[in-house]
Amino acid sequence: MQFAAPGAVRLARELWEILRRKQGCTLSRLYRSPADEASWLAYSEWNSLAELAGARREAARSPLNRRLHAALKASSERAYEPFGAVRSAHGINFASAPVAVVIDFLEEMEQPEAALGFLAEAPGYLSHILMHEVGKSKTLLCLAHFDTVHNAEQVAHALAEQPAVRDFKPAAELFMV
Repeated sequence: MQFAAPGAVRLARELWEILRRKQGCTLSRLYRSPADEASWLAYSEWNSLAELAGARREAARSPLNRRLHAALKASSERAYEPFGAVRSAHGINFASAPVAVVIDFLEEMEQPEAALGFLAEAPGYLSHILMHEVGKSKTLLCLAHFDTVHNAEQVAHALAEQPAVRDFKPAAELFMV
């Protein structure tokens, strides 16, 4: 989300508090970009796509949601399905303020778990989740968590040098809890 108006962050937090209490929501986090205070990432995990869709439909009808969308410069609401060994951010100590690195790949790779194995060896590594966009199985996104901004930045900068992923043109963006 890219906020264009003052007060939009407050609206987003209010709406997020409502959504995280909906049936089926198992985890929800709002992250902000350390590089741009107007740029935020809303991340949630749901028991099912049907419960997520129901909550999104209900939110779309709310006056709070309409006010929030009027205050956004840009928004991209996409649903992703996790795959691989780790499918949740549960267990991450969010009180320690981890830093998330969102890694977007322009092309599909055959063995993403093996190709991204270097993440687990990086200093300050906490976890990573691999995801495909719902309905677009060729898209690949990785949400990795690190203990500090410095360690997350090191990984983000090193992506282009990693032989297993550099040909897939990874784009990384950092977000803080």
